[in-house]
Amino acid sequence: MGVIELLRDEELCRQIQEGSESALEALVHRYHGPVFAYLYRLTGHRQTAEDLTQETFTRLMTQIHTYHFPRPFRPWLYTIAHNLYRDHVKAASRRAYPSADPERGQPPRLIDLSEQITEQAALSQALRSLEDGERAVLLLRFYQGLTSEEVGRVLGIPAGTVRSRLSRAVRKLRDLLEPASSQAGRSEAP
Repeated sequence: MGVIELLRDEELCRQIQEGSESALEALVHRYHGPVFAYLYRLTGHRQTAEDLTQETFTRLMTQIHTYHFPRPFRPWLYTIAHNLYRDHVKAASRRAYPSADPERGQPPRLIDLSEQITEQAALSQALRSLEDGERAVLLLRFYQGLTSEEVGRVLGIPAGTVRSRLSRAVRKLRDLLEPASSQAGRSEAP
């Protein structure tokens, strides 16, 4: 492992501002997967998430001069990603794109799915049923590991609002997922 991989994100940003390509590569390597996962969970569409992830890192490169050391890097990066997602949603609402994902429109293959895959699908569907603000708060807090304060900075809302949206989102997820898990338990009973 090289020295560059051991540096904190904020120090890597400073090096990128000074022209270091290896520092940029290290940050992209560190955050490409997590940013893609966040955007995929928001959009529910692989290609859209890939496009938005690519644009996030393009913006990182073009906007790195606006980063102020020692400001925390992760919330700054997720702010870029989330703003791109919001722009995408606004632009999509102005266009007449079909909302259905062609991949999901295909009939399911008749295979024996494991319980884990079924639970993951139920969770993904439940996440998509949340309002955008609730889903974003939940994903940033639990999937990306940001604090409530950092989530608030990303979304431009107070930390108290983050906590209330988070509580509401968790309750909704529990309500959506409990019926499925209790029915699965009942169907197995003799």
